[in-house]
Amino acid sequence: MNTQKKLLSIRFALVSIMACLLFSAPITGFSAPKKNINSPGFTAKEAKILKSGDHDAAAEVLAKLSKLYQTRGSESIKPAIDPLLECAANELRIPEDQRWNLTSILKILSQTGDPRIKPLFLTVMSSVKGGGIPYVPQGFLSLGHSIVPELIDSLKSSSPDARGRTSLILNKMFQLDKSGSFFSPGDRTKIKERLIANLKDPNASIRIYSVSALASFGDASVVPALEYLEKHDAHKDSSGNYEVRIEAGKTLKALKIKK
Repeated sequence: MNTQKKLLSIRFALVSIMACLLFSAPITGFSAPKKNINSPGFTAKEAKILKSGDHDAAAEVLAKLSKLYQTRGSESIKPAIDPLLECAANELRIPEDQRWNLTSILKILSQTGDPRIKPLFLTVMSSVKGGGIPYVPQGFLSLGHSIVPELIDSLKSSSPDARGRTSLILNKMFQLDKSGSFFSPGDRTKIKERLIANLKDPNASIRIYSVSALASFGDASVVPALEYLEKHDAHKDSSGNYEVRIEAGKTLKALKIKK
């Protein structure tokens, strides 16, 4: 029994490390698929495996789906969307430290742009602490502009976790949007106003995430609020560092560079 617990702990640690690395690094998703019409497609047997709750067997199917996208493109994984959503639901029913397949599921689904994925991605954004988050911004971008009002509403959520993670996700979406056109001027104004309001949140983490996101969505109008935080925010971390003040300083520098 002790050996099993150690193996579970090691496996969870590895998954957590990978999730952290993926979130801190640029998200590229899959490379451009190389067409190969001879590669086998998604089968009914594999759909049953994804729905079965057998995590090890599902992992093998997920690896195949990743290769399938590489060889045959996004259309080839469309038949797998519903089974993948059910597989994700199975993952969310178990303790978070055992959700070994969730990140892989989200990575595959983030390439589809299928509206069926939206509820899952919103759930993961608002309630999942670790694995999977790296691919949520890419998934939202794939859904198109219609997702933006719901994300703005999430910045006003009664859940502190949802408010903070939405700031993180919006910031990452802005960075991934190479065209610079995903967010309309009106979107940017609404997001900026909500982020400014969240600078007064009693939760220090939300203030930090909001300050960071203002490096993407802010402009000269947010400078006074950031300067105030840089001088007066009272929060200290366990080492005595003024985290919010430090982040405010970084964002102020970023906004000056944007000018």
